Amino acid sequence: MANMQKEKAPTNNLKVRRFLKLAVITLSLLGVAHVSALTSDTRAADEALHFTILHTNDLHSHAEPFSERGRVVGGLARLGHLIHSIKSNTPNTVVIDAGDMFQGTPLFTHYHGEVEVSLLNQIGYDMYTIGNHEFDDGAENLGKQLKNAKFDVLCTNIDAEAQPDLKAVIKPYVIKEIAGQKVGFLGVMTPELERLSLSLGGVKIKHMNDDWLIPVRATVKEIERKGVNHIVAVTHCGTDFDQQISQAIPEIDVIIGGHSHTRLDKAIFVEHDDSSKTIIVQTGSYGRALGRLDLAFDKDGRMDAADTKYRLINITDKIPEDPAMKAYIDKKVEPLLPLRRTIVSQAEDAFDNRWTAYPWDSALGDLITDALCEAGKSYGTTISVHNRGGMRGRIEKGPISLEKVQEILPFDNRLTFATIKGKALLGAIEHSVSGPAGGRFLDVHGLKIGYDPTRKRGERLVFALAEDKDGSYSPVDQNKEYKVAINNYTFQSGEGYDFKDAKNIVNTPERVGIPFRQYLEAHPSIKPQLPSRIVPITENVLSAFKKEKVIAKINNVIPGSKVTLYAGTDRGVTPVENKFPVPLKRPIEITDDLTADANGQCVWRGNTNGSWLCAVAHPPKGTKPRKLIISYPVEIQQAKGNDAEMTDRPAKKKTDK
Repeated sequence: MANMQKEKAPTNNLKVRRFLKLAVITLSLLGVAHVSALTSDTRAADEALHFTILHTNDLHSHAEPFSERGRVVGGLARLGHLIHSIKSNTPNTVVIDAGDMFQGTPLFTHYHGEVEVSLLNQIGYDMYTIGNHEFDDGAENLGKQLKNAKFDVLCTNIDAEAQPDLKAVIKPYVIKEIAGQKVGFLGVMTPELERLSLSLGGVKIKHMNDDWLIPVRATVKEIERKGVNHIVAVTHCGTDFDQQISQAIPEIDVIIGGHSHTRLDKAIFVEHDDSSKTIIVQTGSYGRALGRLDLAFDKDGRMDAADTKYRLINITDKIPEDPAMKAYIDKKVEPLLPLRRTIVSQAEDAFDNRWTAYPWDSALGDLITDALCEAGKSYGTTISVHNRGGMRGRIEKGPISLEKVQEILPFDNRLTFATIKGKALLGAIEHSVSGPAGGRFLDVHGLKIGYDPTRKRGERLVFALAEDKDGSYSPVDQNKEYKVAINNYTFQSGEGYDFKDAKNIVNTPERVGIPFRQYLEAHPSIKPQLPSRIVPITENVLSAFKKEKVIAKINNVIPGSKVTLYAGTDRGVTPVENKFPVPLKRPIEITDDLTADANGQCVWRGNTNGSWLCAVAHPPKGTKPRKLIISYPVEIQQAKGNDAEMTDRPAKKKTDK
């Protein structure tokens, strides 16, 4: 289908339920499952089914419209108006949110989730699944807030026995009658919940120690036993886990996703061995868009790919605001206006927050880690790190308000100073780069890091250099002690980090936003730094040796790539072209006139004063995905023996890792 990405998912678990006849079955209220009529449409159960899902995810307390890249986007009063308008003209419509409605602006800090639940009620959401950030103010608070929900709270794979109030509001699934046919909806939480949240109050993932999908499979089978032939999973798992779910449980027709903040302009369309299909959709985050999925099923209960349509509707200032909702939001914002009026610094340019686009250090992360290291001067801190999942929002060019400071660092995380061995530091860096450039990825101060995202997890760190007192950098020594500044969430094992052997620990009473504010106040004007701390590199791209001249061989790049060669004095991380970093100290461009042949190769011969080289391959236009390939830094060696054996994989030094 033109508007969908396709993926073939092999499975031996064919959809037996497709052979069940759809019949009108009267269900009694059993446990948490119930049936509710959405329309008076009474099509016969053996006819085709059409219905619409409107969906959001990861709203993160963004009730008000906000400015982003010169445009005004989002706003729940606009979202509410749009949903009300579509529902009034579209029969058989279900409104769903896929979690993380809490946390992200001072509205949550001040009201603890009251505003978010009320707004979803006012919009008329039918159901929602819990996100990991709903636990940021504790499980007890979540139970208290969700008591006021007028929508179904779905989650089938969390055990909330330790929190009675929360348990009382959670349903593993619901069954809705739509156009005379039954549709089952279940909720699924990320299996990483216990690694992501430190305030669960005893809430845990079911079957985490064996197969986390066991309760999901069991719920799907229970829904099927009730004569339901169409199943929708509302998940807060992220697109990777959503694809895992769709492949493992092909009985699920639709996945309304969240958690990874992925804007899917085209749905992911997973096809199974029996030709049945699962569609995965997600809107991004912060209410920037509303997802509209118009589903079509044939008489046999199979999704009609040709007739199923999906699109994202951008929430812009062209959409009117619902007057009652706007009045409610304005009233709730009033106590927070002093934060908005207090200006702490000026940004000379924007600090972006598109983390997945930054496999190197980000300007916002550089700014925050600079502030944390500055705060630790009296402790003797030389290194600071901060997880990207703990940084939210975006700093636009212009005045920076205290409200923006709280939006950037919204969590109740405190600043910790500690002394750790180089071995623990290297382990933390390896853990950081062993996943995507998402929540657990660390931005840093006082370090220069080269890592290879193409290598298997646990073996990606290529080099890590720490700043010395004289401003130079040397390899991190496993046995040396380093003084670091870090937020207590990461320090206390958030997202799987391990600092248990740290000593001389100082836990400050301040939220990390306080030293960040102080840093901004001490710097009346700030500008984004170019990436100069972290660089992704790829092995087996460059080799270099010297005979009469230096010979550099480039291999394994995309044919037609334009290749630029840089020379430097040592390993390091330095920005070039005012855009991206290379793994060299003091790099100088020596040529940009190379083009890879049909075998992805090219050769340069010449002279250079630098003793290290790096190649950067720019793929041809039209290549998807069009990503730079940055080689390992290669020290030029005197040619010996067969030059064809020269490789860019450097010999390991004991101090490197």
